[in-house]
Amino acid sequence: MQLLPSLCSVLVLFSGAVVAEQGTPKKKAAPTSSASKSEAAPSAKDEIKEGPSAKSEPRMAAVSSIEPEALEGFDHYAPQVQQLVRDALALTKLNLTYTFGSSSPKQGGMDCSGTIFYLLNGLGLKGVPRQSNEMCGWVQNHTLLHRVEEAESLKHPEFAALQPGDLLFWSGTYEAGPRDIPVTHVMLYLGKLKKSGRPLMYGASDGRVYQGERRTGVSVFDFSLPNKASKAKFYGYGLIPGVGKIVPKVPEPVIVEAISKPAPVEKVVVVVAPKVTAAELQETVMKAIVDSDASHVKKAPVVSKSSSGSAAKSKSPTRSVQAKPKSTQTASSPKRPQPRQRTAHPTNNVQEKLRQTAQEVSNSIRAFVSQ
Repeated sequence: MQLLPSLCSVLVLFSGAVVAEQGTPKKKAAPTSSASKSEAAPSAKDEIKEGPSAKSEPRMAAVSSIEPEALEGFDHYAPQVQQLVRDALALTKLNLTYTFGSSSPKQGGMDCSGTIFYLLNGLGLKGVPRQSNEMCGWVQNHTLLHRVEEAESLKHPEFAALQPGDLLFWSGTYEAGPRDIPVTHVMLYLGKLKKSGRPLMYGASDGRVYQGERRTGVSVFDFSLPNKASKAKFYGYGLIPGVGKIVPKVPEPVIVEAISKPAPVEKVVVVVAPKVTAAELQETVMKAIVDSDASHVKKAPVVSKSSSGSAAKSKSPTRSVQAKPKSTQTASSPKRPQPRQRTAHPTNNVQEKLRQTAQEVSNSIRAFVSQ
């Protein structure tokens, strides 16, 4: 009987030695490559909290954002989709956390459907539902919902119609009770990152990742499909109803005050004519005409009758001598003088033209003076 306690103590010491030798079970090492982190979706160990479970434990916001120009082909997006993406990325810069049941940034955060609800209402769309399952039915009834049932990667043909600006839907992200459409999560597809070709999405979550880092709040996230072991499943995607009615915001023109030199002032020279009456002007003009006539008469050459007669004879053509019939007149009868033709003196024509010109000048001067 005395050997029994000692035997028990020996067994206890032996078992402790065995445990110390084996040690605690080792955890599996996480993948070290950045590619494996980006391609794999968050597992159950990442503790994604989307739904009422996140309400009791609010976390500090840890968000990421990018510029619209960082998206591949953003310049070729439709103007309405460009406006949608710009407004979404602007919300990622407000440092909003994930707050279940909120749809307003004034509360410091929003949930997934509240984020999309606030975004679409801000763009002027009407009839936007509040819950994610209702949004899925809204897309299904008004545009086209693309169901995804077999795809295990985004390269599957079921994603051939995916475009930037589409809504993305998941089911099974949390226990939501019976619903006609089992959707529990919604986000917005942004497109692919220009540098790496990584698909990106926008929305609110607590636990999804961006470039391998866990994010919490209204942020940019990597778009990836859930693991096969996860309860969450990707349900489908579709075009937002009324996205064509989004009016892009036109930036206001920037008014820049130009510094310009004052225009040079043109100098105007005013010539004031002396006051002269019409009678004085007419008298001055007529005096000038008379003086002109007198000088013209003085310079006119004087032609004598003898010289003019001889000149006329010299200019007359020679005539042939013909026999004239005998005249009945006697030799003693005198000859009748021929009448002389009067020619207009050139001085008279010049004076007439000068008088006409003077009259026209006088009329012009009178008209000028009367004005």
